[in-house]
Amino acid sequence: MKGDYYLPEDPLKRFQDLYDALNADRSWWEDASSLRFSAITALTCPGEPAHVAGAIRDMADDLRREAGWFSSLSSQMRFVVGAMLVLYRDTAADFLREVDRVRELFRAVRLRRGYAYEMMSVLTLRIQAEKQPIQQAAVERLKAIYDQMKRYHWWLTGSDDLPACAILTGQKETPEHIGLTVEKIYRAIDQRGFAKGNPLQTAANILYLAPLDFENIASRFADLANEFRAAGVSIWQSDYDELAILSFLDHPALRIVDRVLQHRKAMEELRPRPDRSLTFNLASSITFLELFQLDQDLKTITDAKALLDMQAVINAQQAAIAASASVAATSAAASS
Repeated sequence: MKGDYYLPEDPLKRFQDLYDALNADRSWWEDASSLRFSAITALTCPGEPAHVAGAIRDMADDLRREAGWFSSLSSQMRFVVGAMLVLYRDTAADFLREVDRVRELFRAVRLRRGYAYEMMSVLTLRIQAEKQPIQQAAVERLKAIYDQMKRYHWWLTGSDDLPACAILTGQKETPEHIGLTVEKIYRAIDQRGFAKGNPLQTAANILYLAPLDFENIASRFADLANEFRAAGVSIWQSDYDELAILSFLDHPALRIVDRVLQHRKAMEELRPRPDRSLTFNLASSITFLELFQLDQDLKTITDAKALLDMQAVINAQQAAIAASASVAATSAAASS
């Protein structure tokens, strides 16, 4: 399923225009964070921003209608998934039928349940299959990669790792090689002073796709963190996936950090104003696309862009959960 990739000369301006177009029609109950992640996902969609935003909203409505009110897609996640379907010229009905079919294949190989993560995994496999039916062999390969992750970190590996497994399914190496290499990256980053846990495992999964050996990619990761800290930016575990994405860039760490901080100032001007974590996330994504296209071929860009899209869907889900928890807490406080 090939996307009509458009590489904007000015990713920041493109993002601002897309977000403004999406935000113009935002209802009071809609979470602006998901619209921002949707705009990031749509950066490479061709067309005028207003047209792209309209297509995303139409697709989001289709997803909610097809999935029903009790699905994860009735939440703000549908905007990010909708942006991906627009990019890859898919339809909500066809995609959701494939989700239902492939989830049965997941059950047959005893993969962990988790609808949102299963849905993202199916979306990734569907992109790899170019909208053809996902084959049993692909599901079995995903399960084999998942089992390799559990071999090294059985207490960390769960349904939230399924999207990364789906992306790694498209790599040519054996599941055993993939699992061992991811573990080497995990240990190399850990040895450079980073906290163990789920965020580090996610970062290692992403970094497997980088065209460097495990020691060099771990050094890039650490160099970026050190440059951010030198610039007065605290690096938390929640930032590890952004560091991983930025580690793909073959540029001096100082240049990358400078660009992220410049873009972060622009993110702070968005309304409603995003929090600290979100400004870092958005600025990192824009910097990635801005610098990556300068020295990489289109195929590599599109493969790496899929990581950003997966990250955006996950972040949209987390933002929706956080927003719901905040509303619930406020309501509880008001009624007490």
